[in-house]
This record gives sequence, C-alpha cells and structure tokens, in this order.
Amino acid sequence: MLAGVWGAGKTSVYQRIVERLVDADCQSLIAMPQAATITTHTYTPGAPHEHAALILSWLDRLTAFLEETDRRFQASTLPRHRFAPAWTPTCVLEGLGFDVPMYGLPISREVVRNIETRLAALGVHLVLLSVPDDRIRARCVESTRQHRGPKWARYLEKFGATDAARSEHIRQVQAELIRWVQTSPMPRQVLDTAAQDWGSYASRVVRLIADHT
Repeated sequence: MLAGVWGAGKTSVYQRIVERLVDADCQSLIAMPQAATITTHTYTPGAPHEHAALILSWLDRLTAFLEETDRRFQASTLPRHRFAPAWTPTCVLEGLGFDVPMYGLPISREVVRNIETRLAALGVHLVLLSVPDDRIRARCVESTRQHRGPKWARYLEKFGATDAARSEHIRQVQAELIRWVQTSPMPRQVLDTAAQDWGSYASRVVRLIADHT
C-alpha cells in the first residue's frame, strides 16, 4: 500500500510495480489506483462527513474482500502448489485511506488503525514515499502544477496565497502522514524519494512482495 503527499510519486511507482508484477507472471493481482479509491469520494459533491462515511464503508468492504480472498486461498491446496508464487493473491493499492490527513476528513486515527490491523494480518505492507523538505516546493507545487494543468493550479490555491505557503502546508501534511505511519500496526517502510528514481523504488517494493509470497 502506497502513501504520500501530492507529487510524492505514488502513481509513478504504482504503475511500475504493477508492470513488474505482470512481467513476473503474477496471476492473482488486485491493483487499485488512487483515482479509484479516495479520490473518487473526495472530489464528488457532498459534505466532508458524507465523504468520510463512504470512504470508511469502501475500506471496510475492500478489506473484507481481501480477507475472503486470502481465506479461500489458504484453505485450498494452492499454497503448496509449485506455481504458488504466481497464484498467491497480491494487492497493490495506491493512496487508499492512509491519505486521510491530506484531505482533512473527519476520520479518526483509531478507526483507520482498526482497518490497518486487519490488513496487517494479511501481510499487507505500508510504504510511504517521502519528499525531502527542500524539494517540496519544486516537486509538489511547481512541477505538479505544470504537469497536472489548470484544475490542479486552482486546487493548489486552497493550500495558501503563495507558493511558499502552499509548500509549508504540504510539508505539514507530510509530517502528519509520517506520524500516522509510525503508529501503524502494519509492517511499514519510509522511502526517501530525493533521487526520484521511480524504477528503483518500484523494484524495492516488488522485492518486498516477493519476500512475503
């Protein structure tokens, strides 16, 4: 599960992870981009509490689906099959509920932690892509404005009146995300993305998956 602020590189890493897993013949892959998860709910009409309820319901149902998928796999003879590495249920989730602090939604840490506990029991790891403080303005404000276009530029205005203020807002959000990760029951890693070597980060996550299948 990938987490990180706007412009941290989640999508770049997510896409490369999926490509590598497909190339490695992973045949039971559950992959969901951020656009299909938290983004869908936070950018639709409605009040924050309505978005929060939808996100929590979605997270609970997704976790239940993963639990049932794992239960069926473990109850079968497949874990002992010679093709088990290719058939083991594998999920790659971008964003999901662990970006809650980014959107200011009324969802408590404890509620999300309950879901994390269930995911930890399934062996799901939490990987946070961290942007160095001195790179936030260039990467998360200026670069994303350039690549995401006018809508993103308007969205950025909610973060402050100047790029300096917007950068500080994102820095504070990232600090909160790091605090969330540090209190997670899930196995977790923080990857410093100063080098912006998306292929290398993806390879590290794929190796992490391979070591637990």
